[in-house]
Amino acid sequence: TVTLARTVGDGGFERHVVVKRLIRELLGKSEAVKRFLDDARHAALIHHANVVGIHQIGRDDDGYFLVLDYVEGGSLEELVDRSGLRMGTIPPPIALRIALDVLAGLSAAHCAEDVTGKPLGLLHRDVSLQNVLVGRDGVTRLADFGIAKSALASVSTDQKYLVGKLLYSPPEYLARRPVGPTLDVYALGVTLWMALSGAEPWEDANEAQLVAHICQGSFP
Repeated sequence: TVTLARTVGDGGFERHVVVKRLIRELLGKSEAVKRFLDDARHAALIHHANVVGIHQIGRDDDGYFLVLDYVEGGSLEELVDRSGLRMGTIPPPIALRIALDVLAGLSAAHCAEDVTGKPLGLLHRDVSLQNVLVGRDGVTRLADFGIAKSALASVSTDQKYLVGKLLYSPPEYLARRPVGPTLDVYALGVTLWMALSGAEPWEDANEAQLVAHICQGSFP
């Protein structure tokens, strides 16, 4: 769950932040808690203007929580929807500026190291319209490393399951071949395609048809 909150301090200091918590149903599941803590650990090691920053991790009577930057603005999904309501699409120069910001954030994530200098081998794995936040300050930030994959993660994903959104998954991932940073770049390509077109590729396809389209490389 995600909540808008305020952090306060001496001298009338006040700042909006976001508090992220595990839902109650997951609090008793050790694997979910480990994933949540991995999320915090990874995000805290990425210091970049185009990545939503994490300030702290804490614990209270309701369990663990993260305190993150609050981005005043909207998601790219909201911008695409608003443009569609006005019978238009996002102008290409703006869409490309957004994509360049996300690429810079992804580069910071892919190159991130732990405190000893060891590469994290971090992949976001959920780049999408929903996780690209466009601030009113004109800066785009990549959000939500909740299903990120790292070489140092304490929990591994069962290979029988898909992690992330099917529409944004590259063919090598669906074929269970090794993946690297290009997984996130592919997902950003799909994101940019939808930002420019205002629609989903293969809008009427079911999941099985989506898999076939992606694996055959038949992108519109």
